[in-house]
Amino acid sequence: MKIRFLNGLHARVYEAIFRRLAQRRPPHAEPIHLGPSSRVLLFTCAGIGDTLTDSVVFKALAETFPGIHLAGVVHKRRRALLEHNPLVREIFTIEKGPFAFLRLHRQLKAAGPWDAIIHLRGNDPEPRCQSFLLNPDVTVSIPSMTQLSWLCGHNLPQPDWSDTHGVLQTLRITDYLSAKTAAPTLIYEVKPQESAALEAKLPALGIGSGSRLVFQIGGGRRASWRDWPTQRWAELVALALSELGDARIILLSGRDNLDRSHDLLEKLRQLTGQPNPPVHNLVGQLNLTESAALLASSRAVVSTDTGIMHLSFAVGARVVALIHCNNPSHRVGPYGYGDRHRVVQLSRPENYRSPADADMAMITAETVLTNLKEIWLDKNNKL
Repeated sequence: MKIRFLNGLHARVYEAIFRRLAQRRPPHAEPIHLGPSSRVLLFTCAGIGDTLTDSVVFKALAETFPGIHLAGVVHKRRRALLEHNPLVREIFTIEKGPFAFLRLHRQLKAAGPWDAIIHLRGNDPEPRCQSFLLNPDVTVSIPSMTQLSWLCGHNLPQPDWSDTHGVLQTLRITDYLSAKTAAPTLIYEVKPQESAALEAKLPALGIGSGSRLVFQIGGGRRASWRDWPTQRWAELVALALSELGDARIILLSGRDNLDRSHDLLEKLRQLTGQPNPPVHNLVGQLNLTESAALLASSRAVVSTDTGIMHLSFAVGARVVALIHCNNPSHRVGPYGYGDRHRVVQLSRPENYRSPADADMAMITAETVLTNLKEIWLDKNNKL
């Protein structure tokens, strides 16, 4: 609660200061003409899933203008996402606080000038304020994707925002800049040394060779309505142990889901009658780069609407995505991957008003297993 209050206070201070500055020097849209020698700064300052979705913009710009210099600004905790995008030439990290703001401004100004500044997804005011100080006349944004649109010279409203997939939302920015990609897939390249390091680490955790089946058992603290109950996860694990005998089942998530993993395993013991079911609990034990390497080596992944779901798309794993009706699959599900994935969408009840009106428990383990079998037994599965 205290952090939320402080973040809100900071946002109001930034808005007050920069509204005054924008009144004195309003942004004016200056024509943007990009080419192979252009330098473009892209702010992608949201969560894992949104940052990965933004990667299609880098792809479209790089394919349309070979040789273009693409620099990214990302939250410090998400830096690895840009480090694993080979199209990004330069990376800057954004943090809270006035001293961090001034330090980043000096870095961005020294690295410029910029022919275009693009705002992708972001939940904080600092990115818009940074671009205003650099050059508001060549900034491009979709108001629905960030804040303080009046600091931006080129705003692209999207009245059909709620009915548009996240990939298409971001690609409308590149359409505006005359950039295209024939294959709008997410970008995250696992490095060979990372795969080797993971394979060296897993035996000590009890995981040997074999077909890996990863269950991403929860998201973060925000939007917990997207999570699938631990009872349903336990039921799915029990079914998978029975019907997918060659699967090495791995539980994955962050440290904030440790309690969920313990609850899941206790329920699994009750369902199977086994004191030690053959399940590997890696919840809280892998960082982002290790998780990406694990996903890339897996035969299939089951996940709710989390950053790990999008990371699985990006590294080429086959996914069964469990999606809440509040943020339906036509907006957040797999895009442009053919039939590699399956979506299990929670039905939207009549008189729906908020996420609390629809319970993810209505998705059964049997339904998920049916979809999982389709990709697990697919003869074209890469593994």
